[in-house]
Amino acid sequence: MHRLACLLHSPALMLKNGFLSTTIGALILLAAGLRADTVILKSGEKIEGKVLSDTDTELTVSVQITPTIKDDRVIKKTEVDRVEKVMPDEQAWAPLAAVAPGRDSLERENYDQVITALGYFLGTFPKSAHAKVAQERLEQFQVEQKRIERGDVKMDGQWLDKEKVQEERAQIGGHILFNRMKAHASAGRSIEAMLVFDQLEKNFGGSASYPDAVSFTRKILAALRPVVEQQQARLKHKAEDDKQRLKIAMGAEKVQLEALLKREQTANEAAVSAVEKSGAKWLPLQPATERSMASLMTRIISETTRLNGLPVEKMVQSVKTAETAAAELAKNDIASAEKDLAEASSAWPKNELAERLRKKLADMKKTEAAAKTEAGKPKAAPTPKPKATPAPQSAEVTEEVKTPEAVAFYKKPFFFITLVALAAFGSIAAKVFGKIRATQREDSGQ
Repeated sequence: MHRLACLLHSPALMLKNGFLSTTIGALILLAAGLRADTVILKSGEKIEGKVLSDTDTELTVSVQITPTIKDDRVIKKTEVDRVEKVMPDEQAWAPLAAVAPGRDSLERENYDQVITALGYFLGTFPKSAHAKVAQERLEQFQVEQKRIERGDVKMDGQWLDKEKVQEERAQIGGHILFNRMKAHASAGRSIEAMLVFDQLEKNFGGSASYPDAVSFTRKILAALRPVVEQQQARLKHKAEDDKQRLKIAMGAEKVQLEALLKREQTANEAAVSAVEKSGAKWLPLQPATERSMASLMTRIISETTRLNGLPVEKMVQSVKTAETAAAELAKNDIASAEKDLAEASSAWPKNELAERLRKKLADMKKTEAAAKTEAGKPKAAPTPKPKATPAPQSAEVTEEVKTPEAVAFYKKPFFFITLVALAAFGSIAAKVFGKIRATQREDSGQ
C-alpha cells in the first residue's frame, strides 16, 4: 500500500502549477484513513487503525488522529471482542477504486503515474477480486495515453484532434478546468476548486468558460466562508480543551499529552508551510492552524470583493456576440461579422474568441480586397497568332487525293519524255553542225 500511495501521491500528480491536476491525490489522502483494521471492544467501541502487533495479551493499533498525526494505542486482549482486518488487496485497491477515465482527459504527465499504479496493483494482487476491473481501466488509460501523445484531447466525452486542439487551445483549456472545478466543488473540495480557478484565470482568462467560472467561484466563496469561521471556532475550543487536559493531567500522562500536542502542532505547521512554499494561493482546510485559517479568511474576503466587481454579464454577452460573428464569418457575411466583433471586443476586451475572429476577419478582408483589385485591372488583348499561308492549290482540288489533272505539269510523264527527246535532238544537232563546220574549213583551204 505504501508503494502504491507513493506512485500516486507524487508532486507531479498532486501539484500542477499549484493545484490538484486530478482528483487522484485527494483520493489517496482519504484512503489512508478510510481503509483500516477495525478493533471492536466488548464495550461496543470500535477502534479503526492499523494493527501493528498482536500478542497473547495485547494489541497495538496505529490510530489516525488527524490527517498528519498518528498515535499507537495499546489494547488489552481481555477488552477485545473481535478484530476485523482489511485484506491487503482491499487496502491497496481503496485509492484506485475511483480512478477511471472520465469525460475529460488527464494531464499528459499523469497517465504514466496512473498506468504504473494500476500495473503495480495487478502485478502484486493478480488474483484479487478487483483485478478484472483494474485490467480494463489500465487498457483504457493506455489507449487514451496514445491519443494524448498524438496531441488529441478529450473534452465532455468527445475527442478533439491535434489541429482542433491547437486552434481552440484557450477555449478547450478553460472548459476542461471549469469542469474540474465543478467536480472538486461537488465532492466538497472547495480549496482544490479554488486552486483550479486560479489556473483557469491565469492561463485561460479570455475563454468562454471564464465568466461562468467567476459566477461559480462566487458561490464557492460564499459557502467556504462559514466553513472557515467554524474551523476557527473549533480551533479556539480545542486550544481551551487542551489547556484544561494539561491542567488536570498528572505525571507521565501529562508528559505524554504534552508531547502528543506538540507533535501535532509541529506537523500541522510544517504541512501548511509546505503548501505556502509550493506557491499555492489557497491554504488547505486540513490540517488547520490559527494562522492558516486567518490567511484563508483574508483571502476569501479579498477575492469575493474582487470577483463581485467583474462585469460578468457583459462578458457573457460578449461571448454570445462573438459566437454570432463566427457564424456570420462562416457565411462570408463580413460586414455583419465586423460589426458584431467590434461590439464583442468593446464589451470584453480579453475575449479570446473575439480576438481570434478579428484576425480571421482581417485576413478575409485582405483576400477580398486583393480579388477586387485584380478584377478591376484592364485585361491585355491577346497577341494574335500568325496565320499559316496555305499552299496554292487549284480551285478544283477539294479532295485529299488529287486527280491527275491537278498534278503539277513538271511531275507529269509527258514532261520527262519531252525533255529526253530534246536532249537527244540537241546531241544529234550538235554532231551535224560539227560536220558542216569541218566541211567548210576544208573548202576554204583549197
